[in-house]
Amino acid sequence: MRMSAKSASASFAVLLALLLPAPCRAGWSAINFIVAAHADDWQLFFNPDPWKSVRTPGIKSVFVYTTAGDAGLGIGPADNPYFAAREEGARRAVRFMANLDSLPAQGAFGVVQINGHTIATYTYKNTISYFLRLPDGNPRGTGYPSTGSVSLEKLRLGLIPTLSAVDGSATYIGWNDLVDTLEMLVRSELLGSGAPTSGLFFQESVHNHNRGDHADHLSSGRAMDIVAAKMPCLSATRFVDYPSAQLAVNLSAEESVNKGAVFAVTVGGVTDMGHPTRWVRGYMAWLHRTYSRATPGNGSRCFNSSAPCGPSTCGGCCDVDGICQDGTAATGCGFGGHACATCSSGERPVCVNQACSSCEAGHRLCCDGSCRPHCLGIKCPKWPALPQ
Repeated sequence: MRMSAKSASASFAVLLALLLPAPCRAGWSAINFIVAAHADDWQLFFNPDPWKSVRTPGIKSVFVYTTAGDAGLGIGPADNPYFAAREEGARRAVRFMANLDSLPAQGAFGVVQINGHTIATYTYKNTISYFLRLPDGNPRGTGYPSTGSVSLEKLRLGLIPTLSAVDGSATYIGWNDLVDTLEMLVRSELLGSGAPTSGLFFQESVHNHNRGDHADHLSSGRAMDIVAAKMPCLSATRFVDYPSAQLAVNLSAEESVNKGAVFAVTVGGVTDMGHPTRWVRGYMAWLHRTYSRATPGNGSRCFNSSAPCGPSTCGGCCDVDGICQDGTAATGCGFGGHACATCSSGERPVCVNQACSSCEAGHRLCCDGSCRPHCLGIKCPKWPALPQ
């Protein structure tokens, strides 16, 4: 049975309180969300930004991995799962950076419930990592036959109705469910944090900027594009992945060394668990380059006191503060958990059937697009979802 959004948020808060010591639950100067498709993506494409985030006192770094990066192996090999080795590499990379300025500490494994979905976590010092463990979709987005030929891209395009984690921990019912869960994760971390500024760091989804990139990267980026659009309070930094290897070297010698060190630690986690090394020539070009584009936040509020707003939580529309409105007011008109519209005072002055319309106040918009008194009280079919 799916939990309600309110129950999910409450469960998240309780579990987070158990995972973090009391002094660390509030008072952050910023929270940075590093969201990537695979467990080695930010190391190769995002640094030095995560490096700076983890090492800056007062900043909490939240790492989110949308897929298991299992390369079609699912939870295999049975005696030594590849996805688990990749997660260990990611954890080592985070610990390496966090331990540069202080002595090692005890990490904590856990699970949280967000939007009714179970997600594995790992907390270490001023960081927390979330592992959604969705199947690797392969570079073309067609999936692997061994894991059902499913992928993030197919979920986004509506080619498959659901997508389940490789370990069976969660099933996402459609693309909106996944996007809403990512948004709720972000809002739940911000709630009560005290952070005056925060940022999203994720993969570039615009084809012209990231031509030929892995389909998982692009789909993760598209999911976060929606979250960023619904949370304009946050700055958003989008990173070029595969194509950056062909661009000019733009990191300093020190930045390249640091980036290489973090990736080497990541690779060590994979090889120590019996899998082939990823320290190969083809990866070296990325260690000297990082390309991104940034959009600043607009200074609005980043969270509300109730469940985050989205298609799976709101039958009306979401206002600029992420609060669900009933969608029937001219200043807050809409449906399906999409952003509220303000109906203009000109040709479309009123909100009827949760849509801006030129109909007279008190009349209803008929399903055929006309506006007549006899339409009053007629329930039209559910409006189609807006394109993502």
